[in-house]
Amino acid sequence: MTKIITHSGISHLDDFLSVCLITHKDKSVDEIIRQAELSEYELNNSSIWKVDIGKTHNSAIKAFDHHQEEMDDCAFSLLLKYWDIWQKVIEVYSWVTSVAEIDTLGLGKFLEDRRILYEKYFELESFIESTFVELFQKVKVVSKKKNKLLFVIMRMIGKRFFEGIETYQRLERNFESQLNVITISKEGVEEDPSKGILVLIYLTQKPEYCSHLFRIFHKYKKKLFPNYRGSWVIAFSYDRPENSIQLKRYGGTSQINLSKTRSMEKTHFAHEKGFVATVESMSEEELYTYIQHALL
Repeated sequence: MTKIITHSGISHLDDFLSVCLITHKDKSVDEIIRQAELSEYELNNSSIWKVDIGKTHNSAIKAFDHHQEEMDDCAFSLLLKYWDIWQKVIEVYSWVTSVAEIDTLGLGKFLEDRRILYEKYFELESFIESTFVELFQKVKVVSKKKNKLLFVIMRMIGKRFFEGIETYQRLERNFESQLNVITISKEGVEEDPSKGILVLIYLTQKPEYCSHLFRIFHKYKKKLFPNYRGSWVIAFSYDRPENSIQLKRYGGTSQINLSKTRSMEKTHFAHEKGFVATVESMSEEELYTYIQHALL
């Protein structure tokens, strides 16, 4: 039987996510307590996790607070470095560094450094994120007996976080071996990227549609063609409907409009705005003709 103690009052992603990760990592945790201060006994008891409270950072006693001195870390990043996964995490989840900076610098300084207006920040606020954080900050105890549903959801969030890292790494291994990169113009496949649009193709027997896939596409486009500024298209195996391929356009709208594929026999769907289309599973050579048809 293990418990986690974190601070009471206003909750942030820092303490919320830290607790989520610990509840998944340490299956013996059965209680999360939110309180104002730590007793000396609680601080020095290595069987109790202390997160963002206690003004002490000492992994030997499971104390992960960053308020005792000037630090660039928050409790969340301290935990990730303790588990030696920080570098993996920031590759998979680029938002993690922002969580750490907002918690250590303050939101105002974070936005100022990036010349982001508060109004724009508020436009991008996640209702789901704020709902969970606010539910957490309203309770004093979360356990398998008290606020059980919230406890289960937080453990699930922790599980999904670590699973996401594994999924990303597996996808990237498969991606490297199966990626095909071509340039297509109205005349056909080109060797010179300046003569057409860039197309990155990843076709598999078992489609795995998730946000990590798009991150990997963007990573490899930047890696292989860092100076390319034109429109580009990704094509990947899709499952809605089964045995299909989805095409997505990035960049400007002046070179390709995927809505033009709507008239073609094997097109299931083409958005009227031209940024996405879904076609039947087909050979890469036939897929080229569909992309060619969409060129402007």
